[in-house]
Amino acid sequence: MAKPNSVRTISSRLAQRLAMDLCCLACHFSTYQANQPVTVMGLPFPSPLGIAAGFDRYSRLGRRAALLGFGFNEVGSLTADGVARLSPVKHGQARLGLNLTLDASQSWTETCALLQTAWPLADYLVLNLIGPASVRLVEDPDRLHRLLSLLRHQQHALNTAGNRSVPLLAKLRCLPEQVPEYLTEVLLELGFDGLIAAHDPGPPATRQRYRAWQDDRQQMQACMQIEQLHRLCGTDLALISVGGVQTAGHLQARLDAGAQLIQVHGALMRQGPWLARRLCG
Repeated sequence: MAKPNSVRTISSRLAQRLAMDLCCLACHFSTYQANQPVTVMGLPFPSPLGIAAGFDRYSRLGRRAALLGFGFNEVGSLTADGVARLSPVKHGQARLGLNLTLDASQSWTETCALLQTAWPLADYLVLNLIGPASVRLVEDPDRLHRLLSLLRHQQHALNTAGNRSVPLLAKLRCLPEQVPEYLTEVLLELGFDGLIAAHDPGPPATRQRYRAWQDDRQQMQACMQIEQLHRLCGTDLALISVGGVQTAGHLQARLDAGAQLIQVHGALMRQGPWLARRLCG
C-alpha cells in the first residue's frame, strides 16, 4: 500500500503535468501579451509576474509564457543532463531564466561547466541553494563562499567575452525565523545581481499547503520577510519573492514590501493558465 506522503507526491505531479498541458494548449489560442513592463537587473521584463522553477522544468512552455500574461519563466532546477534535455526555446516575449542545481557531490570543475553550458541559453541564471543536493554546501559556509565566488567570477568572464549581460542570482530558503541574512550578505559582498526568496518549504505542492497560504497571517509574514531583506539589500540586490501568491492583493503586497519580481507555482497549478491575467488585471 502506498504511503500517504507518496500518494500526495504522485497526486501533485499529476496535477502539475495537467496544468502544464493546459498552459501549452492555451498558448495556441491566445493573442494576449504581457504588458506591464519593468526593468530589473538591467533587463526589461514584460511583467513583474513570472513562473517559478519546477513548473516548466524542461522549457516546454519557454518564452511563450508571455502569451499567458507572464513576464518571465524560470525553468529547472537543472543538472548538466537536464540542460542537455531542454526543449528548443520557443519564440516569445517572456524572459527565460535557468535554475541550476548546486550539487555538493560534484567537483567545482563540473559545477563551473554547468554554468558555462547554461549561460548562452538564458536571460538570467539562478544557483539553487534550497534543493536536497545543496544541503551539505549550505552547511559548510567556507566551502559555499569559495564556490559562489568562483561562479561569480566565471559569470563575469562569460558576460565580458560574450558581450551581453546575463545576471546571476541565488535561490535561498526564507522561512519564519529563518530569514537568510548571512547568505544575503555573502551575495552582496560577491556582487551577485539578485536573490530569490522562497517562502514555501518546497515540494510536493499539496492542496493543504495551497489552502494554508490563504491565511492572511501567513501572507503578512512573507511580506515582513521581504521587507527585512529589502532593508538589507537596498538597491544593490534585486529581490524576487516566490511562495503563496494567489490573488492580485497578494501580488501587490509583495511588490509593496520591496520585491521587484514575483513568481507563482501552486496558484498556476490550481487556478489554470489565465492566472496572470487575473492577478495583473
